[in-house]
Amino acid sequence: MRIHSKPSPLLVILLGVLILPPAVAEAQIGVELVIGDLDQPVRLVSPPDDDRLFVVEQDGLIKVFSRTGDPLGVFLDATALTGASGERGLLGLAFAPDYGQSGRFYINYTNNGGNTRIVRYEVSADPDAADPASAEIILAVTQPSDNHNGGHLEFGPDGMLYIGLGDGGGGGDPEERAQDPLTLLGKMLRLDVSTPTGYAVPPDNPFVGSAPLDEIWHFGLRNPWTFAFDTGTGDLYIADVGETRVEEVNVQPAGLGGLNWGWDITEGSLCHEPASGCDFTGLTLPIFEYRHSGPAPSGCSISGGQVYRGAGNPGLNGHFFFADFCSDLIWSVVWDGGDGVSAAQNWSATLQPDGGWGNLASIGRDAAGELYAVDRSRGEIYHLRLDASTAAGEPAAPIALLAGNTPNPFNPRTTIAYRAVRDGARVTLGIFDLAGHRVRTLVDEVQAAGDRTVVWDGNDDNGLAAPAGVYLYTLQQDGTRQSRRMTLVR
Repeated sequence: MRIHSKPSPLLVILLGVLILPPAVAEAQIGVELVIGDLDQPVRLVSPPDDDRLFVVEQDGLIKVFSRTGDPLGVFLDATALTGASGERGLLGLAFAPDYGQSGRFYINYTNNGGNTRIVRYEVSADPDAADPASAEIILAVTQPSDNHNGGHLEFGPDGMLYIGLGDGGGGGDPEERAQDPLTLLGKMLRLDVSTPTGYAVPPDNPFVGSAPLDEIWHFGLRNPWTFAFDTGTGDLYIADVGETRVEEVNVQPAGLGGLNWGWDITEGSLCHEPASGCDFTGLTLPIFEYRHSGPAPSGCSISGGQVYRGAGNPGLNGHFFFADFCSDLIWSVVWDGGDGVSAAQNWSATLQPDGGWGNLASIGRDAAGELYAVDRSRGEIYHLRLDASTAAGEPAAPIALLAGNTPNPFNPRTTIAYRAVRDGARVTLGIFDLAGHRVRTLVDEVQAAGDRTVVWDGNDDNGLAAPAGVYLYTLQQDGTRQSRRMTLVR
């Protein structure tokens, strides 16, 4: 094994919130090659309370390794069932919470006809090999196109199996599947698979007995390639791959189903269909997004990630680490419990192997909570060494920061804090109703870099009192855009 590391500089303060303590001189972090010579790896997964690492190769193999990277064999060979082609192939693996007793695990793949299959298996008498004869298809979903299959599946802290399905592809969701309550495409599903065969619909799923299909947990997803539960809080983080402009991180508070993430009405916080004036009523905005061009971070396909809860560095607990398949950035954000983040941190230069990344397909997590970068094109798995006691990432590149308004709810006025990130850039900050209509322009001018506050008195641009309700306030600068919600009471 080899370790690549760089000294960690001091961390920045974003809107007065200190992310991490400063690094001491000898503290270093880096990446450690654990597993190599893989063929298109896309996932790394570990069963509960198990030191082994299971790697999913897109062409149909699941290989098992010791925690130090020693090969233990092929756990499952599904190459006759699927094959790597674009976004198709073997895409996901999840072990049942009681895997140590039941031996059950689940895979997500597209079959040779391109359609999604969720299949249950059991381990054989050999703990390092599955029993292929135990296969049971528990869910079959027809895929109308060859992309946007989703692929990830994971057990939640409630013991239910969550499955992410993309919108079926085709560009722009032409059949409006993500918002269609009568298809599973473009949704997050929640199933009870503790049954002897098949699955049951949990009775507390949000749409049981109503028009949307009972299996649906969330609406409005384009391609949720990776999602992850925070093992400390139960909150669900969903990395949804964008269309042409925005990559997004969504957070569902623990146990809260029935959310609509907006696609294809919106792409992130931007209107998509229609291109302007879209109705945000009932939609949940991402807590963080980045664009396909412009200042860092930028990329084209969020690879998703994990919330760090490892024992090596408690100071990083609660940081959601994510990557991008195209730009190979690695960042972390800390959810502020509302509509946004309290901190964003750029680790791209610090967490990088010699020669740089190829294409980061995902970030995996072992049973101890440590994180691993899965490089699909290099065929390698790297441990992200975050265990230095005061490790810190590179200072974040300036991003437009928009804080939660205070007070909220409010009557008659509220204060909004924001950051202008570059001298001489035009900054606009406006209030919009949920139908996308501008209510009030609070800022529209060239400003010097720095932290500022602005007060909204509850009136519109004509000086008339705005009605009670939920509003969006949106900050735009340097090609970036961030939005949050506020509630005006009368």
